This record gives sequence, C-alpha cells and structure tokens, in this order.
Amino acid sequence: MHGLASSRPPPADEPEDAHLRLSATMERRGGAFVVHAHGEVDAYTLPTWRRLLSEAVAAASTGAPLVIDTSGIFFMACRSLLVLAEESERCRRRGIRLSVVGSRSVVGRVVTALELDALLPVHSCVEDALAESAPNGRSHIAGRCNPVAPVRHRDDPSA
Repeated sequence: MHGLASSRPPPADEPEDAHLRLSATMERRGGAFVVHAHGEVDAYTLPTWRRLLSEAVAAASTGAPLVIDTSGIFFMACRSLLVLAEESERCRRRGIRLSVVGSRSVVGRVVTALELDALLPVHSCVEDALAESAPNGRSHIAGRCNPVAPVRHRDDPSA
C-alpha cells in the first residue's frame, strides 16, 4: 500500500494541516485500483478530498475498476459525495468504473437522498465492489458481503 500525495506540498487552496484530518492509501488488486480513505471530509478538508480523488482517477487504468473505500471515514459532508459523483463522471469518460465502499448504511442513504445511485454504486466491502466490476459480473470472492440496500422513501409505491 502507498499513500497518495504524501511527498508533495499541498496546493495553495488546501490547508497545510488538512492531511492530519484526511489521508488515503492506495493498493492495486490485479488491474483494480483501491483507495482507502481515513479521517473526515468536511469544508476544511474538501480541497484535500478533491486532490486525493483526482490523483486516484489519474492513476487508475482505463477499463479497470476504481474503488473508493470510505469505511475509514468517520464524517462525510454531502458535498464530498457530490465531488465523488463528479469524479465518477470523469471516470466513465475514460472507461473506468468507480464504486464506493461504505461500511455504514449512512453512505448509501445519503447517495440515495442526493439521487446519485446511478453514478455511485455503494457496497459494504471492497470484495463486492470488485466483484461487480468484473467483466462477467462474478468473481471468486463474490458474495462475501452484500451491497448497501437502497433506502425506500415513504411516498415510494414500491416500498
């Protein structure tokens, strides 16, 4: 595993100490690129979040899955998910499938409330995110955990 952007000074719009509140490590799993984020994403760390995501997208291979594991994040502002959706669009243009891992159902609920389900598929573990991204939709590790169930609204007739 390697840290993202650990050797460069922060850009001008990024607080110098933001890395104390938000960090990320990356790993390659076959052709996939997995980013494990840690800390909090709020207004103060949002420029750092943008940079970390941008660097992850730039490092990901065309046609390969990119998984953003948010299970190490204890606070995510709604704006951070909108930034993630913007990066997902950028990924689609490059042929990269971006998925999100959220250990708590909160991430799935907020993604649904913001109507970002199509851009940000949310899974409860990295293995399921990678399995869904496999070309045939199956993997030898599929089924280890379940996707975060979508939240049904009270006025939804299918609820």
